[in-house]
Amino acid sequence: MQFNYILGFAAVLWGFEGVNCVGCQPGWNQFQNKCYWFSHTTRPWGEAEAICLGFQSKLAEPRTHAESAYLISHFQSLHDARFYWIGISDLIEEDRWIYSSDQQPIAVNDFYPGEPNQHTDANCAALWDTGHGKWADEPCGHVFRFVCEAEFDEGGDILG
Repeated sequence: MQFNYILGFAAVLWGFEGVNCVGCQPGWNQFQNKCYWFSHTTRPWGEAEAICLGFQSKLAEPRTHAESAYLISHFQSLHDARFYWIGISDLIEEDRWIYSSDQQPIAVNDFYPGEPNQHTDANCAALWDTGHGKWADEPCGHVFRFVCEAEFDEGGDILG
């Protein structure tokens, strides 16, 4: 009971709407078997990851070209921010870009040509407006909006 109260309070703070057990939560967008939420607030990469985890989701991890194309397209349609964090980094080993949830090497590479280019100064990936939504490496401490991702089952329950 107290956890639901905390989630409700956090939803108000970060712009999440109420929880819905059928399909995606209000304010989230469905693509294939996943729900995506594009934040309205900015946070450093690590805090963005923690916020997504708190809502039984994770920073978006495009694992197919279709998923990446969807994220890029939706990001471009928003016209509201220069960057959105996604769940990809090379924090553990330089130039080895991995998904943050399972530390597997990325299956899709949609870095803008010439990116990643900041080496040890920038270890987190973001959708980049100047790069037409393609990815850029950015310093993880910068504050950007972010994209959370959640899966749901056939019955519409969020799996996280």
